[in-house]
Amino acid sequence: MSPSIEVTLARIDDVLRQNRKIEWTYIVLTVTLFVCGIACIICALITGKFIWSAPSTVTTGLLYWPLKEIKSIRRNNIALATAPVLIATLPPLESAKEIQILLHTLYEGEK
Repeated sequence: MSPSIEVTLARIDDVLRQNRKIEWTYIVLTVTLFVCGIACIICALITGKFIWSAPSTVTTGLLYWPLKEIKSIRRNNIALATAPVLIATLPPLESAKEIQILLHTLYEGEK
């Protein structure tokens, strides 16, 4: 027996809430990396020892991965947020077809 529409919508809402928590974790960690890089640059300028600017280069390089993950999570959230509209407005067969396309797009986009 297939799950009801309410159960499906509740699952989508749960996933969106979980994704929001993960997204905020990435944002906080990204800001922390950025602040560490800025602190290293300020330390280099104050002390005159420009070797302190080297860690900021590393932290700047480390910003790529969390920003990429934030973008991916937001893309998935947008796709998941459209699912309830598809379920509510389309006939069951068309809705199922569109959701399959949506899921395919979500999982293919991660590769």
